[in-house]
Amino acid sequence: MGLIKVSVKLFATLRRYFPDYDPDKGIDVEMNEGSTVEDLLHTLHLSQNEARVIIVNGISKKINDPINNQDQVNIFTPISGG
Repeated sequence: MGLIKVSVKLFATLRRYFPDYDPDKGIDVEMNEGSTVEDLLHTLHLSQNEARVIIVNGISKKINDPINNQDQVNIFTPISGG
C-alpha cells in the first residue's frame, strides 16, 4: 500500500492546535492509501466533536468516507447561529 498526500485547511478554533499554522498554506499530510476522513482526524489529533464539518474538494463528507491523493480537505468546527 502506498502513501497519499492531502492538503488540509483548518477553520475557527481548530487552528489553536497548530501554533505555526499558516492559513494561506494549510497543512500537507501524508497518509496510507485507503485512509478515511476519520483516519485523517486521528492523524491530526482532532476529535470528531470539534471537527464536525469536513469538506473534501468542495463536497461535504462523512467520517467513513475515503480520502484520495491530492484531495483538498477543509475542516470546520460545528456551525451554530442564532
